[in-house]
Amino acid sequence: MDVRRRPIKRPCATLALALLAGGCTGFQPVRLATAEPGAVAALNRLSPAGCNGTVAAALAGAGIPLSDVRGLVYGLTYGFEYVVRYDAWVALNSQPGAVVVTMDEFCQPIQIYARGGARLPERKAG
Repeated sequence: MDVRRRPIKRPCATLALALLAGGCTGFQPVRLATAEPGAVAALNRLSPAGCNGTVAAALAGAGIPLSDVRGLVYGLTYGFEYVVRYDAWVALNSQPGAVVVTMDEFCQPIQIYARGGARLPERKAG
């Protein structure tokens, strides 16, 4: 009986990574900027949350005006008993889909990307 060890292939893991990467467009590091006056209050009316200051700064840094925001919903990722990540899904008036701002448990930005047909504004060089 031949009992040689063969490497275990993980096609499911490879497929999952490919699907994740393919389903999200425009991954960018988060560039923060000073939010418009009243931005946090406006976001609080849509979805009261402690991370709305970071979301407002991320939207300003991405060049997305507050007037284009029509909705905000948070997704939470838990690790055992605690939140380890926040995903702020921002619906825009000007396009389908959403812009997602991912933050850690302390509301520090991790990334910003577009889903469902949305696009992030082009970044200017410099």
